[in-house]
Amino acid sequence: MPRIISTPRLAELISHAGALPLARGKAERLEKELDAQRDRVLELQRKLDQDRNQYLERAAAIARTHEERLAAAKRSSRTGDQLLNEAQERANRIERLADEKVRELKGEIEGLKAQLAANPVSKPEGVVARYRNLVGADIDLTLYVKERGAYGSTVTLLLVSLCSGCGYREEENRIVSDTDEGRISFMENRFEGGKLKGWAQEHAETCRAVALPGLVTA
Repeated sequence: MPRIISTPRLAELISHAGALPLARGKAERLEKELDAQRDRVLELQRKLDQDRNQYLERAAAIARTHEERLAAAKRSSRTGDQLLNEAQERANRIERLADEKVRELKGEIEGLKAQLAANPVSKPEGVVARYRNLVGADIDLTLYVKERGAYGSTVTLLLVSLCSGCGYREEENRIVSDTDEGRISFMENRFEGGKLKGWAQEHAETCRAVALPGLVTA
């Protein structure tokens, strides 16, 4: 049987051969760990892609919501401008109508002034004052021209204060000159017209009688 001569190189090879199974086992473990790390990297990459997609979807949804709100705000702004313009136009129309009405009323006032100038208020015939009692019945002061003097210089005036509720009546009469001053004197005299005005006002503050149907006021 041949004899194997041991040399340092051979001893080194034998040592390496003995360590080979250990190295192979370690290599296999490292390979498994590497595969596990690859799987982990792939899982992280998948998770990263999923998170990125979700983030992009949320960002897109937020962007759409922002655009919708911006569009709604623009529509609201346009609507507001339109309503403001319509309100301004209505205000202008109302102002024009008011101006026209004021001019119309001024014209009527001027016409009434002209009528009053032609027919002075100091020569009234009919109801010259009216009061209301506590239940709404009228107390009227009515001026009558009973007769005129032979030459037209005098006139007999009758002032009647009559409550249409209770029917109470007061009257005063006097012959006066047929002038504005004469009539005013009779109407304002505290013992004649002024007295009846005071009575009518006081009576209105206390009377509770309702208007009588068919009451003769003359």
